[in-house]
Amino acid sequence: MPIFRSWYWDIFLDFIVFHKLADSKLSKNLEGEAGFPDFVVLERKKSRDAAKYGCIEAKRPYDNMEITEQIEGHLSSYGKVIYTNGLVWKFYKEKKENEKVYIVGSIKSKNKQAIIWEPVDNWYKLMSFLEDWDWKS
Repeated sequence: MPIFRSWYWDIFLDFIVFHKLADSKLSKNLEGEAGFPDFVVLERKKSRDAAKYGCIEAKRPYDNMEITEQIEGHLSSYGKVIYTNGLVWKFYKEKKENEKVYIVGSIKSKNKQAIIWEPVDNWYKLMSFLEDWDWKS
């Protein structure tokens, strides 16, 4: 995954679905106040006590991106949250206010099946921010 290349050696991105399906003991450690996020960012260590650096919550492109009880719970449990529907990317750090927001596209309101893309520079800014995002601080 190119987005995560700069994080590769320091952190581990754990896709929660596999743990939920397996009902593993490790998954209980990853559950937060608002349940399981889509991804948990962990210290790169195969251990139940690996440090949790944050999480990523992904929604469908046409979902509302307002802060919800789920996101508040994830902030409380994980400290840092990337909240995205693929078109809007919101970055939170231990508070409800956005640290940063990037909009790379929107859904056309008429038929909800067409995407209106923002200028490509928005993608570059998002990618640059993702590469510099420090999960550990």
